Formats: sequence, C-alpha cells, structure tokens
Amino acid sequence: MRKYILFITLFLSTEFSWSQDSLIISNVLQQIELDSQQCKVDFISYKKIPHYPSETIVVIPEIVKDEGAYFELNSHIFIVDSESGKIKNSFFESHKTNEWYSDAIALINISIDTAPYYIQNKKRAFGINVKYVGMSRVNPYVSKTTSLFIKQNSELKRILNRFEIYKYYGEWNGQCHGDINEEKKILIMDKNKTNGFYNILIKNKKTNTKTYLNNKEECIDKENSKTISSTLIFEEGEYKEVHYLD
Repeated sequence: MRKYILFITLFLSTEFSWSQDSLIISNVLQQIELDSQQCKVDFISYKKIPHYPSETIVVIPEIVKDEGAYFELNSHIFIVDSESGKIKNSFFESHKTNEWYSDAIALINISIDTAPYYIQNKKRAFGINVKYVGMSRVNPYVSKTTSLFIKQNSELKRILNRFEIYKYYGEWNGQCHGDINEEKKILIMDKNKTNGFYNILIKNKKTNTKTYLNNKEECIDKENSKTISSTLIFEEGEYKEVHYLD
C-alpha cells in the first residue's frame, strides 16, 4: 500500500510515443479519411510483426467525444504493408461496445502484443491490450485487458474479447489500514485443441494484502497468495474461459 503512489505513477506512463511525420500512420489516416485531430494521438500505436516484418499492426483510436478527462473512442485496427502503409486487413468497433472510454476510471494506454500466440499450427494471433486506472486514493483500481485477433480474408477476426489479465483493487485509508487484492494472469499455449484451435492455459496468481498497525505502532503488510488455473477453449467462433472445480 505504501508503494501505491509509485505504482499508479508507473501505470500512468505511456509505452509509446508517436511521431507526427510517421509515413505509415499518415498513409493509414488518409485511407480511412481521418486526420490526426480526429484521433486520440497519444494512443495511436504501430508495431512490425516480428515473424513477418513486411507487415505492421496499426491501432487508430478515433475520437467520438472528447471533454478532457472524459472521452469515447472508436476502434480501428489494421495490418498494413510496412513500406507503403497500404491497408491489408482491418477491424472496426464502435465506442458503443468496445469500452474504449475514460471517465472516473481512466483509460491510460492501448498497446500491441506480439507474443507467440500460435492458435493453430501455422496461424498466429496478436493482442491489443488496454489499461485502465481509477483515480480514487482510498479505492485503488487498475485493470488490463487483452483481445486476440487473426487474419480472415481482408478483415481481422477477434477470437478473444477483452479478457482481463491484470486487476488491482481494494480499500486503503492513505495511512496504514488497507485490504488490497491483485490478480496476475499468465497465458500459456497448450498442446491440446478444441474445434481445431489450441487451448490457452490460464495461471491466475491472486494476492491479498492486508495492512495494519501492530501493537508497536508499526505498519505491517500481511500477504497471502494462491494460484488458480483455468482454460480458454475455442467455441462458437471465439475463446471462452472454462474454470476448474477446486
């Protein structure tokens, strides 16, 4: 809990800086008939695909409403030619359903994850991660979700929708009394398949930390942890979580 201010500061730092004169981004914006003023520029990101560097993943957050701390964004996600920026595959989702908005819980970062998610023998997915932070000191809150995408003809198909991989929440009085929970999930590709797609194993480390003053007026953290397993299996066109019985 005493590390909470530093923790939030680290989460508020951005992971990517975008250059206004980036040729790829400029070309993508031109193709979808947007200019930079219509986008949340701090959240625009792009990353070459490590195993196929001739293609680049691009994320464009289009502004629907922007009132300072409160904003709503449409999602534009593309795979483009790394040289020309020509769009090859695309995905769009409206602000009405994508949860790309910021209010009391602030959306602070949108990033691209190119970990080796081999969901079939020769097919690899990529992830889009979104982070949120609550601004309450007494009720801290942090969440990070991931969505997985694959190519499907000229489109991108989402096969995992906003799966929460990190969560930090609880109560804290700002001095030495608190009850904080943290969940960290690791995604591991499995050798077993469901409907032709490899299962994804989930290892969720749950930690509860209670902070209190002892008889000597010392501030003490008491921590308890456990790991819970589950599996993401592919059903009806997307990955769904299956929990094991304790």
